Amino acid sequence: MKKSAALLACFALALSSCAAAPKDTSLKAQLDFENNYITLPLDEYDRSDQALDITVRASLLIRKECYAKKGYDFEILENGWVSRGASQYGSWNVKHAANHYTSSKVREEQYRIYESIPEDVKDSCHEEHREELDALKFDEAHEEKYRPVERIRGEAYQRAQGDPEWKKARSDWWDCQREKGLTPRTGDGEWTSKETARMASLNSDDPKVLEEKIRLATIEAQCSEKVRLAQRLGDLEASYQGPLIEKNQALLNNLKAERDAKIAKAREIIATHQ
Repeated sequence: MKKSAALLACFALALSSCAAAPKDTSLKAQLDFENNYITLPLDEYDRSDQALDITVRASLLIRKECYAKKGYDFEILENGWVSRGASQYGSWNVKHAANHYTSSKVREEQYRIYESIPEDVKDSCHEEHREELDALKFDEAHEEKYRPVERIRGEAYQRAQGDPEWKKARSDWWDCQREKGLTPRTGDGEWTSKETARMASLNSDDPKVLEEKIRLATIEAQCSEKVRLAQRLGDLEASYQGPLIEKNQALLNNLKAERDAKIAKAREIIATHQ
C-alpha cells in the first residue's frame, strides 16, 4: 500500500520521476537564531512566517494609528501577533526554547487588547483603510494559489526524509538526548522526547509544569544545536527543493511577484508608521 501511495503521489504531483530525485547541494537553509526563523529556498515564493509576520505588523500599525485618532490606545506587544514558531525540526534554538510555552500568553494579551477596542471603531477603521489592508492580506483566495507551492514543499520533504543523511542527523540527535537522560521518540513525525510528550497535556499555568516543559525543550534544543540537526535537515530539504523550483519556475515567479508586492507595501508602512 505504501509503495502504491508513493507512486500515485509522484504521478499526481508530476514534478519529476520517482526513480530520480535530483539535488542541488549548493542550496542551503538559512538559520536565524536571533529571530527564530528557518528559511528554505521555497520560502521566497511562499507565505512564509517572515512574510506573514511583516504584513500582519504593518496592518496592526495602520489600525493603531486609526484607533488613536478615534481616542483609543492600541498597544502592539513585542511578539504579540507574530509566528516565531519555526519548529519543523523540533526544539532547535536554545535562545528561544522557552518561547513556545510563554508566547501564547503574550498572544492572549495582545488579543485581549484588540478585543477592548469597540466593534464600531474597528469596523470604521477597516472601512477607512480597506484598500491598504487588503493589499497586505493573504486571504482565503490565496489558499488555492499557493497550493502548488505546498505540493512542491511536500515532495521535497518526502525526498529529504528518504535520504540516508536525514536518518543519520536524527540518529545523532537521539543519541544526544539519551546522553542527557531523555528518551527520544523516533517516529517520522515525532520531534520531541517521550518526557516532553508526557508533559503536553499538563497545564502550563502551573509554574512547576512550565519550568519542566522549558527545561526539556532547552535540553532538546541544546542537542539539536550540538549535532546541527536543523542545519543538516534544512540543507537536505533545500537541496531537494531547488530542482523542483527550477522545474516550476514560471508558476512560482507569478506567486513571488504578488508576495513581494505585499512585503514591499508592508515595509513602506512600517517605515512611516513607527
